[in-house]
Amino acid sequence: MKRSKQQQSFHLRSRIKAVLSLGLCLLLLALPLACQSSPETQNSDPVINPSENLIPTIVAGSETPSASLRLRYLDEGNLNPLRKHSYVNRSVFSLVYDSLFAFNAAGSLQAQLVESAQVSNDMLTWTLNLKDVNFHSGENLTAADVEASLRLWLEVNLEHSLEEWEDEEQTPPNGDETDPDAEPDTDPDTETDDPDGTEPDDLEPGSEETIDEPDSTENDQDVDDEIEETSEPTTDSADATYDYYIDTPVLGEPAQVESFSATYKVSLERGRLIKAIDSSDSSTIKIRLHEAAPILDLLTFPIIPAEYTESNSYEIIPGSGSYRIVERDTQGNLHLTAWQQDEAKAKEIIAVNCADVMEALALFENDELDVLLMDRTEASRLQGRSRVRSQGYEDSGFVSLYVPNSNLRAQLETVFPTNSPESISAPFQYSPYYIRPGDVRLLEQSEIVNENDGTSSSSEDDASNNQSGSESNDDAGTEVDLPVYRILLPRVFYPYGLQNQLTSLIAQIGGEIEYKLVRAEDYEEELKEQDYDLALLLDQSAAFGDPFDYALGLLEYELVGNLSVSATQRTILTEGRMKQALMLEEGQGLEARYLQAVHDLFSELPVIGLCTTSTLLWYRDGVEGVLAGTAELPYFGI
Repeated sequence: MKRSKQQQSFHLRSRIKAVLSLGLCLLLLALPLACQSSPETQNSDPVINPSENLIPTIVAGSETPSASLRLRYLDEGNLNPLRKHSYVNRSVFSLVYDSLFAFNAAGSLQAQLVESAQVSNDMLTWTLNLKDVNFHSGENLTAADVEASLRLWLEVNLEHSLEEWEDEEQTPPNGDETDPDAEPDTDPDTETDDPDGTEPDDLEPGSEETIDEPDSTENDQDVDDEIEETSEPTTDSADATYDYYIDTPVLGEPAQVESFSATYKVSLERGRLIKAIDSSDSSTIKIRLHEAAPILDLLTFPIIPAEYTESNSYEIIPGSGSYRIVERDTQGNLHLTAWQQDEAKAKEIIAVNCADVMEALALFENDELDVLLMDRTEASRLQGRSRVRSQGYEDSGFVSLYVPNSNLRAQLETVFPTNSPESISAPFQYSPYYIRPGDVRLLEQSEIVNENDGTSSSSEDDASNNQSGSESNDDAGTEVDLPVYRILLPRVFYPYGLQNQLTSLIAQIGGEIEYKLVRAEDYEEELKEQDYDLALLLDQSAAFGDPFDYALGLLEYELVGNLSVSATQRTILTEGRMKQALMLEEGQGLEARYLQAVHDLFSELPVIGLCTTSTLLWYRDGVEGVLAGTAELPYFGI
């Protein structure tokens, strides 16, 4: 019996040794396999249905930096940067040509070709001392080049000609650079805003100018009486093929915002205040004005040699920027080379001729473009695309909703998504005022604390009564014909979330909405006719963008009768506009109540602010650098 147990113990130990030996053999066999590299992991990105996107998903490009860059460009018939060109082309030209001044990302005016700027005590004569700069041709920049460029810019944009310079008895210019504390003797907008001749400074402190709105905005009849039987919007036969929300032609048709933006016209019209120019001193340019006004912020156009200003062909014009144009090939592409060698810069840039943005998108997808720049209208459709490296630049655009009927405006404000306003401004940044992010005038501004009187207005009471009335009708099961609200939209642009959100807002106040989409060239006329209940206003500025210019634009188009602001508020706004057009140091001479004055101004206007706009830049993995540019200089730092 004892022997049998010993035999069993021996057999058990043998089995354990066999198992351990087998495990050791398997371990030795697995070690070589473990040393090998693991197979590539599969892409874990979600599968995107192409039918849900305007374009296919972009595939990332090479990670190896390239010595050359391929940018988007459009052949527009000439290479003169002072002629009218699209935003995409102006951005390419910004690599080649410098201007007198430019705005930085902080909203401060910076000198480019100007060494210093001085203004006379009466604010009527500017003296600009030029830097010692050479064009790519080797010729030195002179005041005659600046004068010729300025004259052509005024002719192309305003059809404005200058008077001959005459020496007058002038107060000597201030010794320092632009004096932000100097106040103009006259305000060019006072006469237009006060037809009765009353100057703002003559008003009692705290008094206000009354709003005398057009007759069309004073109709307080019921909405049912205001709206006649409506039909489908009148459009050309070719337009019938478009679904204006899903298949808007914004991706192929130029926006032409400047053709109907009232703010653009107001800001650009300041150029007519330039009276004469003196370039007798080759290193100094003098500009005389008819009356004191902000003017330096308009001097952001390219400067070219005087002998090329009349060019309207493909003649290559030398500039003074970081790159120079060396060739235009048979496909219409522009070839640029670095003017000053820098290891951090691309040695060559090819501006690829693209017929439209759809062709540019295809080239970018196929790795034939390194950088794809899009204006605000294209950005409104293509922002937020996945798997694309991108950078947005806030520009001088502003989107607002004009609501001439005060009752309707009050109703909309009660249901406006105050907790998540981005839902109605998407894809752009929500903004209740025409304030560009980074505006230097907003430095050290406190939060808005002084709202208007919180008493419930009669219009708000009407809004609540209308809502409660509609609810009671619904409870009673009575069928009610909902009022139809007509909204005017520019055919080429509106943020992609706006249409659905407006439909929802109108439904919340018990109504239905009818859209009337109009071509850009007809939009100004349609706005002035006021045959609508709401209208989308898309504005831009010839300069940096100013809330008071926006308000004056409403006056220009007779969308408001007058501006209900106190004399103090008006002074803050006009001085703020003047100082924004000066080369200020940080915080220098800024009014601490500026933002409050802007808030008070917009609270009295018949508009609902929606958003500021931005341009969009896509770039591939091979593009390196810090994207520290602006909408006007998008390629800076690449």
